[in-house]
Amino acid sequence: MPKSVLLVEDDESLRENIALILENEGYKVTKVIDGLSAVKEIENAKYDLVLCDIMIPHYNGYEVLAKMRRISRKYPPPFIFLTAKTERQDMRKGMELGADDYITKPFTRDEILNAINIQFHKRENIAGKHKAEKELIEEIKTKIQDETIRTLKAGEKKNNLKYEENIFLSDSNKSDFIKIRNILYLSASKDYTKIITKDGKTYTIRKPLKTWESKLPKEHFMRIHRSTIINTEYIEKVERWFNYSHRVFLKDVKDFFIISQRYSRKFRKSITKL
Repeated sequence: MPKSVLLVEDDESLRENIALILENEGYKVTKVIDGLSAVKEIENAKYDLVLCDIMIPHYNGYEVLAKMRRISRKYPPPFIFLTAKTERQDMRKGMELGADDYITKPFTRDEILNAINIQFHKRENIAGKHKAEKELIEEIKTKIQDETIRTLKAGEKKNNLKYEENIFLSDSNKSDFIKIRNILYLSASKDYTKIITKDGKTYTIRKPLKTWESKLPKEHFMRIHRSTIINTEYIEKVERWFNYSHRVFLKDVKDFFIISQRYSRKFRKSITKL
């Protein structure tokens, strides 16, 4: 399937010439002449790349970019400005808004094609990295589950808690029934454990982390630090860190967690790709 490009340019001659260059290279080009039409296109269709002049009517290029970033928060397409503006402050403004590149008028056929190819190459590299990270996460989960099955077959006592069951948690501020599956992570301080759920609730329970470690289902929960247990179902990304440690990112959690060197060593025995 050909890659799709949204071309936003109010100069008819330039717009048609750029479209012809791109279509001859196999791109599918949608042409609009103003910012309002560009925003409507971005709202209603998915484009692989946006080429946008800065000085256009009904929203300038900066406004189009800002609105696109709000519309496509997670995976916005590459955005390249077409501009006669060469002032450093103008370029800086665009980059701060999230522009991927500038092409200064007048430009050659090779310049515009090279700029587009560079952006697609970058996105392909990012997509490959995300795929590798996703595969690694799935392997981690599989290894943990396999290890749990082996442990249970060897006769180790079953965990008391099931992933889908509810438990009652009560601290000085509140009392609730919560599902085990909704626990994101547990963080310990001496004899107290702080339990954080996916809906943002926090419970501080007078029970050591070691007790939780023995009771939580091991195919879903993993101790990554002497003071931290995470729900592996919410792992989003794992990266190498300093001194043979790793850091792990969980969905819905802003900060990352450190898999300590001690637990990283243990981890690497079963997760060969780490």
